[in-house]
Amino acid sequence: MNKILLSLVVFLITEISFAQETKIEANRFVKLKNGKVGVTDSLNKTIVPFQYESIECYNNRLVVRKNGMYGLNSLKNDSILPAKYKFILPRNDNRFLLCASNKLIGLSDNEGKMILPLIYKNISCTENDDFYITQNDKNLSGVYNASGENILPEIYQFYSRDGYKIFAVKNGQPLIVNFKNPTSEILLDKKIAFVETIRHFTIAEQFFQIVKQDNKYGVINANNEIVIPIIYDDLKSSQHWRYFVITVNGKLGIINVAGNIEKEPIYDDIEFRKEHVLLKRKNQKAEIYFYN
Repeated sequence: MNKILLSLVVFLITEISFAQETKIEANRFVKLKNGKVGVTDSLNKTIVPFQYESIECYNNRLVVRKNGMYGLNSLKNDSILPAKYKFILPRNDNRFLLCASNKLIGLSDNEGKMILPLIYKNISCTENDDFYITQNDKNLSGVYNASGENILPEIYQFYSRDGYKIFAVKNGQPLIVNFKNPTSEILLDKKIAFVETIRHFTIAEQFFQIVKQDNKYGVINANNEIVIPIIYDDLKSSQHWRYFVITVNGKLGIINVAGNIEKEPIYDDIEFRKEHVLLKRKNQKAEIYFYN
């Protein structure tokens, strides 16, 4: 979801900062006139009437907004999808994510053909838009490729994703699945439970999964290797992907993704800041720890 949300934010910011004139191809310009947006050629001939609130060009198509809703038109302004969607978000390979007025999401191509129907609570995608991850009304997820072919059925609960691998639960069985090789499931111990792991969207971030087993916590990676031993009373993500907060006998400490304890669990409170961490103990002056 994260990548979709970030793309949507960028999409909306682009609209807010819409200029008086924007070139969208060699001889086509989006312009603003009397509060409405249209498209002209270089001789100022109107190609698309000035009747829209915004126009953006993606995948050789115009994403238009009218009366607060979005539609999809050709460059000649022929309607492909009517302006009835809460958003239309461009993806690679001439694909568009669509959100209907009832907030359900689907996927179409640039001819308006539905690849995934408008029935999903959420659709996210891999970095190259080659796989789409769905979540249905039962909060179960599956995977489709960009052509709409089902890769993994909608029978999973998905957790953290690392590239094309994802931590999942199927019928109570924790496992790791691979979108590119869906038959090569890695079955995990049934006592393992997945715990929320924050994704930070930072450069070079590695994606691990916090797990709970026999009331102890640790971290594993998508190759089923133990990153942090499953021995702690509690373990949580921090504001920096390289560090986790561990709890031992009610006291807090910091451990890194190499499994090395940066600060022993002797603290009562830990506050993560942008450049450093505040480590607090009762009746003592707070310590400052700077990230390595």
